[in-house]
Amino acid sequence: MANPLPRSFALAETRRRYEATPRGLDDDLQRMARGDRGCLGDAVAGVGALGILVSGVLGYLGFLGMGFMAVFAGLLIAGFVLSAAAQTRSGPARLKALTEGPLALGRVLRADPALFEPGDVPYPALVVFAVDAPHRFDAPYLQGVAAALLALRDAATAPADQAEVAAMLRDPNRVAPLPVPPALAGAGEAWLGVVSVDPRRLPARRVEDHLVPVIAAPGLGFVEHV
Repeated sequence: MANPLPRSFALAETRRRYEATPRGLDDDLQRMARGDRGCLGDAVAGVGALGILVSGVLGYLGFLGMGFMAVFAGLLIAGFVLSAAAQTRSGPARLKALTEGPLALGRVLRADPALFEPGDVPYPALVVFAVDAPHRFDAPYLQGVAAALLALRDAATAPADQAEVAAMLRDPNRVAPLPVPPALAGAGEAWLGVVSVDPRRLPARRVEDHLVPVIAAPGLGFVEHV
């Protein structure tokens, strides 16, 4: 991207658009407000679709009865129903989070290296962010908490009250927001969470200074890059 806007300017524009709450939802936030379809329904639907294809071919060749197609068609329909139900359940919470959740800076602790190069493909990133007003945009504070978290990640053992945080730092499959214990968060109310970082929303189409803006409502299990 030629002559990208300075990150400070881009953050000021993001704050102008999203800092005040309750906020109206622009087109970007309305897309995010759609409920999460969930993995189970999509997985069941995927198995059903693949099963229809395979059983159809094998049935045509005479190796299977065509009744198998009906079974897999049922799985396909069940998967769509499960996904629709999950989306209906999560939609109101996402809407509330996007309307009322505070805007904050997230400091990236773990991400695909591609996010640090100009690009267009979103990738997940583990971030630490603060939801209390004094620290939401305090980059030095976040840097200090990030240093403490990375030291915990690399430690041989973790104190009992930090074991869940240490596990999340080491396990990319943990995605639900998790509070950072006071021993690591200091005076702020810091959380860990996983967001999908879309480089197209960043001024240089890449993560700079390990910082991205997020809307966070961790009590609702929600944090999103904006």
